This record gives sequence, C-alpha cells and structure tokens, in this order.
Amino acid sequence: MVGWEFPPSHSGGLGVHSYEIVRELTRLGHRVTFLTPFSGPFTPVPGVTFRFPGEPPAEAGAPQYPPAYWTGGTADSPFGDAVDGYNAWVMDLSDVEGTDVVHVHDWFGTIGAAALARRLGKPLVMTVHSTEYDRSLGHPWDHIVQREEAGIRAATRIIAVSGHLRQQLIDRYGADPKRVVVIYNAVRPTERLERIDPTKQVVLYVGRLAVMKGVDTFLRAAARVVTVIPEVLFVIAGEGPEYPRLVQLAAALGIGDRVMFLGKVSEEEREVLLTGSSVFVLPSVVEPFGIAALEAMAAGVPTIVSKTSGVAEISSGIFRVDFWDVEEFASRIAELLEYPTLRRSMGEHGRWEALKEGWPERARETVAVYLDAIRAATANPS
Repeated sequence: MVGWEFPPSHSGGLGVHSYEIVRELTRLGHRVTFLTPFSGPFTPVPGVTFRFPGEPPAEAGAPQYPPAYWTGGTADSPFGDAVDGYNAWVMDLSDVEGTDVVHVHDWFGTIGAAALARRLGKPLVMTVHSTEYDRSLGHPWDHIVQREEAGIRAATRIIAVSGHLRQQLIDRYGADPKRVVVIYNAVRPTERLERIDPTKQVVLYVGRLAVMKGVDTFLRAAARVVTVIPEVLFVIAGEGPEYPRLVQLAAALGIGDRVMFLGKVSEEEREVLLTGSSVFVLPSVVEPFGIAALEAMAAGVPTIVSKTSGVAEISSGIFRVDFWDVEEFASRIAELLEYPTLRRSMGEHGRWEALKEGWPERARETVAVYLDAIRAATANPS
C-alpha cells in the first residue's frame, strides 16, 4: 500500500481511511506493507510493516534515499523533492516478494506505484479520495492532474469514495466505467459521552480551513442565526490557509464574540467536541466524501451537509443544502436549535445510518476489488 499519510501524523480523511482499512485487512488475515515518505512514529497495527525512504537497505547495493533527498522543496518543482523522491524510492523498492497487489491512494505516489506494479507483474489498484479539480475549485495544477491521470491509466481497478467522484473520474479523466467501483468511507463506533453542559447551544465545524470547505458560508449563516438565537456559540476546529481570512470575516460580520477558532485538535478533543455539540455543519463547496460529517452522525449529532458531499449519498437522516445557500443553512441551524425533539430524533436516525455498516464491511469490499483486479490482470497480462 502506497500512502502519503498515516496516524498519528495525518491532516484529514486520507490518513484515517488508511489506518482503518489496513487494520481490517489484517484482521481478515492479509499482510500489508505500508510505504510512506515519513519515518514515523506510526500508530501500530499488527500485521502491518512500515517502510520509508532512508531506512537501511534490504540488500547490499540497493539504492538508498536519505532524508535530504525527499524532504523540503525546490523552486524548479511544484512538488518539491518530497513527492519526487518518494516516487523514485517506491519504484526501486526491493525485498517485496510475495506481493499480490499494489494499492495507491490519491496522486502522491502514482508514478512510483505504477512502476513498482509493472516491475512485479502485479495489478495496481488506486483509491481516489478527491481530485485536483475539486481541491482547486476548477483551477487545477496541471502537474498534479497528470499524476492523477497516470494512476488512473495504469490502474487495473479504481476505487472512488462516492458516486459523484466516480462519475467525475469517468467524465474528466476518461476512466473506463467498468474499472471504477464505489466504496464509501465508514466510522468506528465510540463510547458516547455525556454532554458537559447540555444547556449550551453549540454549532460545530471540524475540518481543514480551505476554500473548498465553504467555511465562509458557515460564518455568514452564523451571523444570521445569532440575530434570533444570540446565546449560540459557533465553533471551528481545524487549521489551513483560510484561517486569517476567516478570522477577519468573523470580525467584519460582527460575530467575533460568538465564534471560537480552536485550531488543530486531537482525536480525544474531537470526540469531546462532537459530544458537546448541538448541530454539526459541513458546508463544503466540493466534498468527495466528508468523513467528519459521518463521525458527527455516529456521535448522535444532527448534521447539515452540502448537497455536493459524498456522505449525502448514503444518508436520509441529515439535512442537505446547496453549498451557496446561506439563508437555508441558517434556517436549518435555527430549526434544529429551537426544536429539541427534532434535534434528538434526527440525531438518533443519523447515528443508526452511520453505524449500520462499518470498516469491516469496507475492507471486505476492498478485498473483492483486489481479487477482481488479480483475475483481470491474469486474463490480460499486458
């Protein structure tokens, strides 16, 4: 498995997905070698071997890539040495006998993973969590798109985390529909904690502070809600390039005293935040899946998402709103805050939907893709 990030050092859903899927794959009896550009520490998973550039070579004469080769960046490369060196190390990797499938996540390692799969004569499976068109809101870096295209061309089978994303791979990247399957993300049930103060009304956003996440819509909706429910607190947990602009926007809207920016939070803090929230909002302009919304649902928090999010495809127990409709977001938030019975029933329904299937089911679906890819590669060895 070729993956850019793995807990505890991860910035979003990709790292969570990687951890959960390998955890369940090994529980099914499979062995995983996880190839990452970072030297750890890694959250240990029995049956998973972590390898990274700069490790001692497996055999005499094997190439080494010391940290200086793959960290940092250069003015000549939009990726810096990090991505280029990582791919070079992956494609030359030795001591990987017994591999049945090479599985790469997103664009970071597509070049190296495709070369490694060809050298081993094994099928390549690619999971696409998002595309550069989504992340850039339609203004993609060509270099990243080219790496996405290279992975899609080389992959025997492609996994998309939502139906919307699958269609985009077909329409924008020319992927063969027969090779693209949808496997949604999941969440793991956690202990439900009692709310610290059930009288407090808290509206929560958790995620990166990036343009595609639509946090400015969250703030504009907040400015409307506080005019009718002045005691509500809006909490934003996460970090990203939009932070300075969002702080300024909150001040300009006159709601600086009703908005709390928490920055990056730990997994434990995230759980406490979810438990203590009245409403969760994911207003993304584009959201290939939206695992944070699924976590909120699993915690029993009534959830509002944009219609463009992948999680909206698998749940009827949430409110769906057009990402641009500030008035509708504000109306739905106020509705949930003002009617406790609605809030409670919607939270319970959402929790059931979030937990009716989990990572064990997703791992079995992934194994089915591996087996299909092996059969296809055997039938078409070119």
